[in-house]
Amino acid sequence: MEGIDLFDKNDADNKQTDMLHARIQRLQPFDRAIVLLWLENMSYDEIAQIVGINVKNVSVRLYRIKEQLKQMN
Repeated sequence: MEGIDLFDKNDADNKQTDMLHARIQRLQPFDRAIVLLWLENMSYDEIAQIVGINVKNVSVRLYRIKEQLKQMN
């Protein structure tokens, strides 16, 4: 029985991951770049340098992006 629960959990995790990837693909390219860099565990400083905005803007944009992702169906 424990094996079945493990597979069910993995299946649920895979579905959530697939859903998140689909939602990220629907973002505008600039926002998509920011969230993908964040998902790669880059610091706000590193993200700011890469995309050419200041650290405060990275923080604000990530907050807004996360809210947008939550609202998507």
